[in-house]
Amino acid sequence: MKLRLLECNIRCLACRYELRLRDAVVQRVDRVRDVEIPRCHGSCPFPEIVGRERDCADCIGYEVVGGLLLCSDCGERYAIDHGIPRFYRPGVGAATRATASTASSYGYLWDLDEPPPSHFGKMERALSLSRPSGLILDAGCGAGTDLARLGGEKGVEIVGVELSDGGCRASFEQSLALPTAHVIQADLRHLPFDDDSFDLVYSYGVLHHLPAPQDGVRELVRVLKPTARVAAYLYEDFSDRTLAWRWLLAVVNQLRRVTLRLSHPLLYRLCQMASPLTYALFTIPFRMLRSVPGLSPVASRLPYRHATGPFSLAGDLYDRFSAPIEWRYSEIEARGLFQDAGLRDVVTAKDRGWMVAGAKAAPACRGPVGASS
Repeated sequence: MKLRLLECNIRCLACRYELRLRDAVVQRVDRVRDVEIPRCHGSCPFPEIVGRERDCADCIGYEVVGGLLLCSDCGERYAIDHGIPRFYRPGVGAATRATASTASSYGYLWDLDEPPPSHFGKMERALSLSRPSGLILDAGCGAGTDLARLGGEKGVEIVGVELSDGGCRASFEQSLALPTAHVIQADLRHLPFDDDSFDLVYSYGVLHHLPAPQDGVRELVRVLKPTARVAAYLYEDFSDRTLAWRWLLAVVNQLRRVTLRLSHPLLYRLCQMASPLTYALFTIPFRMLRSVPGLSPVASRLPYRHATGPFSLAGDLYDRFSAPIEWRYSEIEARGLFQDAGLRDVVTAKDRGWMVAGAKAAPACRGPVGASS
C-alpha cells in the first residue's frame, strides 16, 4: 500500500469515517519517477511514519507491507496484508458463498502467467469517454492490466478494487512501480470510499457476476462525483439474435451445470484443449467473412472473433464456464440497470455484449432561503 492511498477518500465500511494507519511495516521500493504526483491534502501519514517533514518525492519510495487501517470513530480495524488493504470479510448465506466461489474461480485465472488484454481503450472509443484524468476507480481490476496502463498516464490516480486473492496479488505486482496506482481487496457492493470521490468509474465484465448487479451499480454511483460518468461492460442475452444463436446459448448454459462442478485446474485444462476448436469454428470464419461484400455484418456477430491464435482463447472459455453467477441483459435492460441507479444520458455500444455509460446527476440547486416557490 502506498501512503498516498489515504489521500484517495478511503473510509471505514461501517461508519464511513476516516482511517488512520497504525503499526505500519514499511519497505523502500523502486518507483517510476516521471509520473505526475497529485498534491497531498494532509491525509498521507508520511511525516508520522518517517519522522520528517512532508516530502512527496521521497514518500513515493515507501511501501506499507503490513499494519492496520484503524477507524478514527468506531474503532473498526482493517488489516494490510502483503501490501494490500483487506476490506472484504466473507460472511454467511447463499449469496456470500456464490460471491466467494466467483472470487475463487477468477483468482485461479489471475494467478496464471497469462495477463488478460486491456479493455478500457475499446470502452473509451466505443462510448466516447473523455480522456481519463483525476481520481479513477477500476471496479474489479482483475489481474491489473488496465490499472497499470492508466496508472502511468499523466494526471491520473487510480484505485483498483478486486475481490479475489489471485487478482489482488497480480494487480499488486503490476502496479507496484507506479506511485499513483493502488490496489485494495473489497466487494463492489460495499466500497470503502467517501461519497462523491471519483472522477471516473469503470467496470469491465464484473457487474454481471454479482448476486445483485443493481446493488453494485448503485454503489458505484455513490462514490462517483456529480456529473462524472460510470462505464461498464455487461453480457448480452441474445434476445436480438436468431433462434439458432439463442439455442446455442441455451446449450452452453446447460453445459455450465457440469463445468461448475469441475476443479479450476481441470476446467482450465479442458478450456486449453477446446481453444483451437473454438478458434476454427469462429475466429477463422470471421476473418474470412469480414472482407466479403455484404457479409461483414454476419461476421461481426460471431463470438470469439478477437482471438490472436489457436491457443489464445483458454482464458475466455474459462471465464464463460467457471463463474457460478451470470446475469445477461438486452440493450433495454442494460440501459434500465443504469437508469434505475439514477444515472442520466445513458448510452450503449455493442461489442460481444453491452458497453454502457451514464452520468451522475448534478446536485439540485437550492434557491435563497425564504424564496417563494
